[in-house]
Amino acid sequence: MRKGILALLAVLFVLGAGTAFAADKTYTLRLATVVSPPHPWHEAANYLQQELEKRTGGAVKVRIFGGSQLGSDQSAFEEMRMGTIDLMIGGATTLINFVPELGALNLPYFYSGIDQFRKVMEPQGPVVERFKEIYASKNLGVRLLALGGGGTRVFSNNLRDVVGPEGLKGMKMRVPNSPKDAKIWSTAGALVVAMPWGEIYSALQTGVVNAFESTLSGYFGSKLYEVAKHMSNTQHIIMVSHLLMSEATAKKLPPEYVKIVEELSDEVGRIFTDKGEEFDKQVMADLKEKYGVVISEVDMKAFMDIFQPLHDELMAADNNEELLKLLREARDAASK
Repeated sequence: MRKGILALLAVLFVLGAGTAFAADKTYTLRLATVVSPPHPWHEAANYLQQELEKRTGGAVKVRIFGGSQLGSDQSAFEEMRMGTIDLMIGGATTLINFVPELGALNLPYFYSGIDQFRKVMEPQGPVVERFKEIYASKNLGVRLLALGGGGTRVFSNNLRDVVGPEGLKGMKMRVPNSPKDAKIWSTAGALVVAMPWGEIYSALQTGVVNAFESTLSGYFGSKLYEVAKHMSNTQHIIMVSHLLMSEATAKKLPPEYVKIVEELSDEVGRIFTDKGEEFDKQVMADLKEKYGVVISEVDMKAFMDIFQPLHDELMAADNNEELLKLLREARDAASK
């Protein structure tokens, strides 16, 4: 009888210890981004890191790897599919080769301004929800959690002041690995060269390229003003940023923690947009006053006349007319 009681107590002890161990289990998630701080993406990553640890009582921690430490967006995405990287913050359209529909988010001079953009990209709105569905339908092993802004994009180079499209003629220009970006800038007369973000600085130094386009925060945070002092304030695109999570990560985390990540994602999407706008204002002043960047105001209408007629053609190339229609409807509704 005594042996039976002791055996039962031993079993209960093991079960209790196992339960305590499970309750005390912690998870450390790796988050990749290609840019260096200061940048809206790092602001969003820091917020996610702090809030996730706080709301899980320290059970989920996030390590942030910036400056392409974990590779380009494309290589980090492949790692996410295998589950070796848990989270990624970056430019949505850098993954256009995996998700061609993302090209619909990269149309130049599509929005009248940041307020209109903010309404279109409202978390849980029709546009964000549609892109979540697109990710889910492709079974890529990666989940879209949030879309948002990230600042306006401008054109920079190390040769001359550029105030209109004619200034791009014959200029070797870095573009991301996206056929749509190549089409847009080659139409304006640039000689496009596809390469990852992390290679731009050295490519400008060696003359492989002379120009590129980026957000103001990316230009500043990666110190590209050191090798490209001419910046044209084209404001041709409002950057669309994303937060992604590996499906393998979603499976290894307890459901209640996944729910917290998803709740925080809506807040991250808004931070992308708000911090992008905030950084733009501060960075523009600092570049001119502290770093000697020559900032040229451009003939925006001349750029619009070249770029806006491409919208339908670019979307038709990937059969994305339906997405273009959705974006236009959301944009029109945001203007009412």
